[in-house]
Amino acid sequence: MPEGHTLHRLASQINRLFAGRTWRVTSPQGRFDAGAARLTGRAPERAEAHGKQLFVHLGPDIWQVHLGLYGAFSFRGDESFSGADTLGAPRTKTQTLSPEYDEAGWIVPEAPAGAVRARVHVPNGWADLRGPSKCQVLSPMQYEAVTRRLGPDPLHQPDGQIDAALAAQFQQNLARRRVSVGAALMDQAVIAGVGNIYRAESLFAEGISPDVASAVLAEEQSAALWARLTAQLRDGVAEGRIRTLRPGEERRQPQRRHWVYQHQGTPCLRCGEIIRMRELQGRRLYWCPGCQLVP
Repeated sequence: MPEGHTLHRLASQINRLFAGRTWRVTSPQGRFDAGAARLTGRAPERAEAHGKQLFVHLGPDIWQVHLGLYGAFSFRGDESFSGADTLGAPRTKTQTLSPEYDEAGWIVPEAPAGAVRARVHVPNGWADLRGPSKCQVLSPMQYEAVTRRLGPDPLHQPDGQIDAALAAQFQQNLARRRVSVGAALMDQAVIAGVGNIYRAESLFAEGISPDVASAVLAEEQSAALWARLTAQLRDGVAEGRIRTLRPGEERRQPQRRHWVYQHQGTPCLRCGEIIRMRELQGRRLYWCPGCQLVP
């Protein structure tokens, strides 16, 4: 499932390509016909991400998209539409076309391939949304209800800064949970945008066992964890991928990107203990028993 950095990149891309431009919205699959009718012929004002949720604002209507495990936006268009990557799963590079245009000067899109839930189309290109777990139009009250249920998003902080209020909200959310910190970090009401990779890598980097009770984490530990996740997510936005093993830390393994994620059964690069994996709430949990001791 795409983690928070991907949704923030997607929001930036939609702002760059579509914001302020009247678009045509259709649902080739037919499952979003009513929503498409509400959105078409209007100009999106802005797109924003909150954790793993995308919200596109069009006056009083807000288009909500959750990509889930299989969702992705793909982008096609002429040369002025280039540089737009497919975001979600799977990821591919956008292909530029030798375009044809209709009498109104709009690019003629290719026929939809596969189950396209929504197509958004402007004069020089279009984007297709496939496979989302959620695709609906919200009222302002519904939008407020959805966002109120989400925890703080580390990417909602000013660049290079830590927002003390958001960090405190994260600490309070952890303190209220009667589960392990490994389980709490996957709860989008605790922190928005963290998925399986960021969970494993942030806990490893801070030397915190995933089995520690969320409520007993010391304040300095939760503050350090918030700062770590902030840095990791910011790197993800900047680089377009999750690389928590930073350049210079690879230990002669230049292709390796993570400390513990998907490295079960191999020696830890720091302490030499064998990295472990088990199931936790239906997801795979990775950790190093040497670096992440239970106190």
